[in-house]
Amino acid sequence: MFTIKTILCPVDFHRASLRALKYASNLAAEHNAKLRLLNVVTPIMTSAYPFPSVVASASAVMRTESERQIKKLTAKVKVAGAAVDSEVTVGEVDLEIERAVRKYKPDLVAMGTHGRRGFERWFIGSTTERLLRRCPVPLLTIADASEETNRPRFKRILVTTDFSHGTSDAVRYALAIGRENDASITLLHVVPSDAPFSFENGSFPIAKIENALSELLPAKLEGSGSVDIRVSNGTPYQVILDTVEKATIDLLVMNIHGKGMLDRALLGSTAERVVRGSRVPVMMIPPAKAGTKLPAQVQAA
Repeated sequence: MFTIKTILCPVDFHRASLRALKYASNLAAEHNAKLRLLNVVTPIMTSAYPFPSVVASASAVMRTESERQIKKLTAKVKVAGAAVDSEVTVGEVDLEIERAVRKYKPDLVAMGTHGRRGFERWFIGSTTERLLRRCPVPLLTIADASEETNRPRFKRILVTTDFSHGTSDAVRYALAIGRENDASITLLHVVPSDAPFSFENGSFPIAKIENALSELLPAKLEGSGSVDIRVSNGTPYQVILDTVEKATIDLLVMNIHGKGMLDRALLGSTAERVVRGSRVPVMMIPPAKAGTKLPAQVQAA
């Protein structure tokens, strides 16, 4: 059984954030979970104003307005049937979210992600993308372009893997969610187009990759028909997004791992591109740290 007891939902009052809040509220009500709302007021740069009193006054106004708005959101969530509380803090957004994760120990962080393009997309990034690298618990992202749904559905789950560290953890999470929702699961590996093999001439060892994917599954599931194994060729993020569309997927599960800053800035990652383009929620699973254990319900998958 996949149990969600606490969901942390950072909000910034913009459209993507409010869409994520609606989804998280419904998910919390569905699982009888506690929803914790967090809004972070970014401090004003003191160098921009010569008088400290001006900075203090402006900061106080911003915090008061944030507290007013989050109070309204909290009331709406209660009407939707979820248990909820809220907090407004001042600081750097991603650092405050990390602090809240340590304090509340949520099972899931749910947040919206905004679409950006060009220079800002690759060199500045967003809070969500920074958290993709550091969040120690599963991060559920709801993109600005995601489909709205009144009731979260997890009937068709896609799990993608590149066999990096944390792959088995992501598969276990997907299996646990699938068991709870009686879902069909597709396990997908995408071979990049520039791989030193060719699908066309039959030289690519597809059978070996399919076998490696099968080995990620518990023996009791192999051959049961509950998991469909696929090996595809192409640009990974494009193949993943195409599969989401063609297979009418409800939830995409991916494992995440750190990459160097240069690679992230210049090329982006498959995860970041998928998060931006997915029409369905994406659950990012961080690899378990050495010496730590997965939740009991996930270990049993």
